[in-house]
Amino acid sequence: MLDMLSLKLLFTKFKQFIAKTRSMRYNFNYVVFGACVLALVWVWSGPGAGPAHVPRHLRKFLRFPEGYTVPEKQLNETELRQLTLKVEQMNAHIEVFNWEKYLPVNTETTIIVILVHKDVERLQYLIISLGQVRDIHKVLLIFSHSYYDDIINALVKSIDFCKVMQIFYPFSLQLFPNKFPGIDPDDCNVTSRPETPRSPAPGEEPCFERDARRTQRKQHWWWTANFVFEALEWSSAEQVTVFLEEDSYVLPDLLHMLQYARRVLAYFPSVEVLSLGRPHAQDLDFDLLTIDAWSPPYDRGLAFNKTTWAKISENASLYCFYDDCSWSYSLLHLFGSFTDGVVEMAASVAPRVLSTGVFASGARAARWAWRTARRAALFPAEVRATLTVRDRGRVRRPWCAPPRGNGGWADLRDQMLCLDPLVTTTAETATETSQPFKREIVNVSHSI
Repeated sequence: MLDMLSLKLLFTKFKQFIAKTRSMRYNFNYVVFGACVLALVWVWSGPGAGPAHVPRHLRKFLRFPEGYTVPEKQLNETELRQLTLKVEQMNAHIEVFNWEKYLPVNTETTIIVILVHKDVERLQYLIISLGQVRDIHKVLLIFSHSYYDDIINALVKSIDFCKVMQIFYPFSLQLFPNKFPGIDPDDCNVTSRPETPRSPAPGEEPCFERDARRTQRKQHWWWTANFVFEALEWSSAEQVTVFLEEDSYVLPDLLHMLQYARRVLAYFPSVEVLSLGRPHAQDLDFDLLTIDAWSPPYDRGLAFNKTTWAKISENASLYCFYDDCSWSYSLLHLFGSFTDGVVEMAASVAPRVLSTGVFASGARAARWAWRTARRAALFPAEVRATLTVRDRGRVRRPWCAPPRGNGGWADLRDQMLCLDPLVTTTAETATETSQPFKREIVNVSHSI
């Protein structure tokens, strides 16, 4: 890459050449300008430079090429026991990175929870987008992993723009590859079910369809929410916790809009949850909040506090016995037990949390999100909140969960595990380190 001295020398020689050819009819000022632009483009896009939609100071998080997948690792029984013990120990003694570098966690600290699976190519772009959020240094990021991998952990631990914490789902398919709560060989699923179904023989249990890959998503979200609100001592009623997925991408004014949404609570006491994401559309108002009934289209960027969580946990059975593997529709079914059968939300009309899952890769999604952010009217100075009222009172969208769900969640074992998610071991894997509801927060003042 050219340094500044070489660049100045190049321009000087070019101007000398132009001075000798002034008799030509071309406008040499435009030629000089064009040459300067080409030279600068070459400097900024030369070897070692990154894509334009990723700021230079955040390109260190850009580690995985488009289409990269984390390689599968087949673990033997000894390795599985060792990894299970390691996960238990890490959940019991939690490390918080950058603890002393930024403000301590208090009742005003916003907590952002990110559910991480294996799509590290998209995760790196979520981290890059979080690094561009104004006031991100005041936030605590909690990464909840359903898959343990050193490559993913190294990326997360390299974050240096805010406090970071990691927790690990202890009932993952990785830790239980051949038995419940992972893939049980006796599970009924699409691949094992015969083409012509038969009725169970006398005394035989009926076979319900179960796909552990689908049930894990619902279990993981529920376990994470329980862990954050129940197992962390500094979780308070005033704190707002935002839930994201690894295939999310946030806009720079995420926290700016969240603060406005929180102010709505003082004017609309009926609001229980906040939402910062929804399907993207054209010509949306970036300075508008809507007060309406919550539904799964607004599940991305869902946020609520411990007061709302207390109401949710009181009705855990409605979540755990609902025959659907979607955590959002199960939550919608639970919300039906609230006053008026719905939960009111304050939602950003123009989403601040975008989904990258509709694109073939995180790189393509990031380019689209970058262009979206450039055209958006971010950081509005004033924000409006609207609701619909008629002569008979409030008007809400008639959102309610289907009475039966979409299936896949009829196994009693899944339902029982859901009702008691913070039991960190089963009888077969119990160890001396198992201490449900007791967590030690370890101060780690620098990133690894």
